[in-house]
Order: sequence, then structure tokens, then C-alpha cells
Amino acid sequence: NTDNHSRRLINGRITHGIQYSNPVWAKLGTSYYGSRSGIGLALDLRRDSGENQKVGVVGLGTGTTAAYAKDGDQYLFYDINPEVKRVAEEEYSYLRDARRRGAQIRVLLGDARLSMEQEKPREFDVLVLDAFSSDAIPVHLLTFEALQIYERHMDKDGVIAVHISNRH
Repeated sequence: NTDNHSRRLINGRITHGIQYSNPVWAKLGTSYYGSRSGIGLALDLRRDSGENQKVGVVGLGTGTTAAYAKDGDQYLFYDINPEVKRVAEEEYSYLRDARRRGAQIRVLLGDARLSMEQEKPREFDVLVLDAFSSDAIPVHLLTFEALQIYERHMDKDGVIAVHISNRH
């Protein structure tokens, strides 16, 4: 049975994304981004307003969060590693599939905190912080000053979702 075959993006001991090979399952959010995960619930909660969503994602991985993007949504991914962007665009279909559904998907290369410091407010409905590699949570992304920068980019009822799981 090949229904549950998948591809994984792994760096060291950490999985940065999974996508099933089966075309039906390939459209689903997986691992930390399943429909019952914190991210899945936050995106569904914000979608209840019926309006298009503006979503920021710090840390691209395989682009799994784009599985939630609908026609008219705007998703902006930040990643510091150009190779991660290449892998997400060429080896996984989350970004491509979201664009086919009519979502605006962009990937900005560079340090997210520094980029956001320079940008005009984006009014994100949801901002996902998941730029954590291996078991290290980059402290500069979670300081009081960083949270002030993120808050400036949020819609008045926006949600900042921080993925902090690690082996410690």
C-alpha cells in the first residue's frame, strides 16, 4: 500500500516538514500543522470571519502552512536559508498548490525579525513563529523587542502562534 508514503525534510534529528505522496493526502497539513494542531485551530478560528486571511510565517520548512491557504488569502513566508526556499518550491507542492487555489504566496529571504523591523505594518491575522532549527530556539526571535515588532504587524484581533517544541 503506497497511500501513506511521504517525503520528509530533515536537518540533523529534526523534521522540518512532511508531505504525503498520495495526491489526496498531499494537500493536508501534516506533523505540527495538522487540522487539530494549534496552527490548524488558529487558522480555522480566524477564518470564521469569512474574510480572506493575511498570514505571516517565520520559517518556511516545506511550506506546510500553505495547505490552509484559500483563494484570495495572502501568505508571506520568511526564511533565512535560500536552499530551504528552493527545496520547498521544487521538492514539495504546498506552495504551488496554494497558488493554484488562488492564494498569494510569497517567500522573503533574510532574517525575519530584521525584515519586519524595516517593513510597514502588514496587519497579519495570524503570525506563525517556527524558525527553530534542531533543538535551539533563537533567542533574538522571542525577546520583548521582537514581540513588539511582531505586534506592530498584527491585525487588532490577530494571533501570534509560537512553535516551541524541542527535545529539552
